[in-house]
Amino acid sequence: MVRKKILSLILTVAVVGGIITYGINYNTSDTQNIKVMAYKPSAQTNEKGYQIHKYQKIESVAWINDNEVLTLTKKGEFKIPYSTEAIKYCSIYNLNTKSSKDFKNVNIDKFMGVSPDKKYVLYAEERIIPKVESEWQKALDSGELLHKNVKLLNLSTGEITNVNTEKLNSDAKFIWVSNNKILANYSDKWKIIDTAGKVYTQGSYNADEFVSVNISGVDDIKDLGTTVEGKFYYTQRRSGKEGVKLCTADVKTKEIKTIFSNQYSDRADKKGKTIIIEHFDNNGEISPDGVFVNRTFGAIIMDETGKELQDIKLPKGRLSNTYVLSPDGSKVAYVEYANAINTPPNHETTIKIIDTKTGVIKEIVKASSLKDKDAKIEYRSYHYIDKNGKVVKTKIPIVLAISNICWDGTSAALSFTYGDYRAGNSQINTYIVSLDK
Repeated sequence: MVRKKILSLILTVAVVGGIITYGINYNTSDTQNIKVMAYKPSAQTNEKGYQIHKYQKIESVAWINDNEVLTLTKKGEFKIPYSTEAIKYCSIYNLNTKSSKDFKNVNIDKFMGVSPDKKYVLYAEERIIPKVESEWQKALDSGELLHKNVKLLNLSTGEITNVNTEKLNSDAKFIWVSNNKILANYSDKWKIIDTAGKVYTQGSYNADEFVSVNISGVDDIKDLGTTVEGKFYYTQRRSGKEGVKLCTADVKTKEIKTIFSNQYSDRADKKGKTIIIEHFDNNGEISPDGVFVNRTFGAIIMDETGKELQDIKLPKGRLSNTYVLSPDGSKVAYVEYANAINTPPNHETTIKIIDTKTGVIKEIVKASSLKDKDAKIEYRSYHYIDKNGKVVKTKIPIVLAISNICWDGTSAALSFTYGDYRAGNSQINTYIVSLDK
């Protein structure tokens, strides 16, 4: 097999007084970058064409380069009505030296990605959601209720600055399109802003009966400095109905084109010249509670014009999570659940990879093989309103799950986490899968 660079060292961590240490810690005020060490010649991948390496008690969410990943660590909690959310800080973790550069002064509620040049982290701080109904309505009317307090972290200096975003009653998403420009996706419109919030272009979606816009791909947008051009891809759902349409929006002319529409599709991902979109078939029979008992799942692979190239079928009754395309569009990773109907919280899940050219599916790892033997069951508080309108407080087990699937820039490796950050990283590990080219 082809020899390639893989990660051959297993992370050793020490837990002291509940604080995880990684050997060498950098203060956020220290502007020195971690020295990147070259890989040593590696062994060949195994007979299945890949190697998996485990890094304990870290949650990786993005690649910085071939040797470094960005990690999140729980530092506290904040309360929202009937529940709590975690506050995290981020670190640059070096996979070779096992050292980290920590940014403990950031308070991350929502991680929104690393800039293409890997210089900045975009994130949102926690939001105060009023518990009193009158205050809740007041916050909704002002746009404060759903407004994200967006911040920018400079990974070289540790400096934190504000990103001015519009206050609207929508759960806005913010996506990097270049080293210093961001696509702001609101419920009925979009804007391209810079890291300070300056607007370069904006447009609206053709709403009509369609709502719930999800961005599928932004790699066709070109940053020309003072202007931008190109297009982005998005899916839009019909209000109260199944199915989506896949569209493109030209950021210069504002022209919108529908390139695909299907009653039985959902979210899409677009990288390079490849698009993959979730697909399902109801297959008739409905249970008394309205569930399609014979629903089957799969994916449609298209080119950038919406022309169908592959129709991937998954085994009956199996549910695929959101598909994640590699940067070159040649492979797609996804999480597959054992049963789409009445799946228990800890039921078997599996990571699989699809070759987008051939449609061949390769199983990588089952979640059951990732569980630590000595892991304790931890619980979190949960509130719900019973049939009498009373708030009931209970505790439920923290579900360990596969998440944060991220491809490296070469499309030759991917990272994912298994566990749950709400356990304070005591039950979360990062895994790196190195593939044979």
